[in-house]
Amino acid sequence: MNISYDTPQLDMVLDALANQKRRGIIHDLSLQPATVGQLARNHDLTLPAIHKHIRTLENAKLIIRKKAGRTNFVVLDGGTLGLAQNWITQYHVTWGNPQATLDNYISRMQA
Repeated sequence: MNISYDTPQLDMVLDALANQKRRGIIHDLSLQPATVGQLARNHDLTLPAIHKHIRTLENAKLIIRKKAGRTNFVVLDGGTLGLAQNWITQYHVTWGNPQATLDNYISRMQA
């Protein structure tokens, strides 16, 4: 598996996940859908602030918002979250012990 690191979508996903409040929103939505008002209360945010976070998550295609009357409902879109997971997972093979990896590299360079 080789996931490209230069896609605009991946940039948007990683940028959205770089914020602690947005990661908290993702966590909440992984448990169940919520209204924007519920998310604002859960994260001690004003409505303008929560809407800014929701917009960022929506632009990254991490969530889907649907309006019913005057209420905005939000649900997690796990498929796009998988994009970041797949990108990170491709490097899992090379993780292991960093000291051993560096020692191996130095040995190869000196040979």
